[in-house]
Amino acid sequence: MQAQKKKNRREWMASVAMAIGLVASYGVLAFQGFLFLLPRRTAPRTRNLFAGRVSQFEIGGVDKFLDLEGNEILIRRKSDAAFQAFSSTCPHLGCKVRWEEEEGHYLCPCHMGIFDADGIAISGPPADAGQSLAPVPLVVDEEAGVLYVQVRDQERRMS
Repeated sequence: MQAQKKKNRREWMASVAMAIGLVASYGVLAFQGFLFLLPRRTAPRTRNLFAGRVSQFEIGGVDKFLDLEGNEILIRRKSDAAFQAFSSTCPHLGCKVRWEEEEGHYLCPCHMGIFDADGIAISGPPADAGQSLAPVPLVVDEEAGVLYVQVRDQERRMS
């Protein structure tokens, strides 16, 4: 009788272990199948646009550059190897900001919003709202002495 109970107990434990393994494996399979059906999220594709030779940018100066969509980007050379780029669109109402060389800041003429050389709003409605100029990524190829502006790749539309 004892041997019969031990055998039943062993069979029951083996059945439970198999059931747990089966449920776990089918659960993993179902989860992977679900992930397969979801659309893949990919980062937006970017490309580097030639902005110019590093030597053509003056230290402390700001140059204008147009991206693929015609948006104006302001590129500032801070030092020998340091560059910054910002969208020229004011985050407050979308007016175009301009670099004021004498004062060393960006000015939005719509509401006299002022941004410091690092694109941070220091007065006017943008400062009240805590807004700054949108930064644009840059790539400096020091070997070639070339500066690139990194922009989103335009999506190709089928006609």
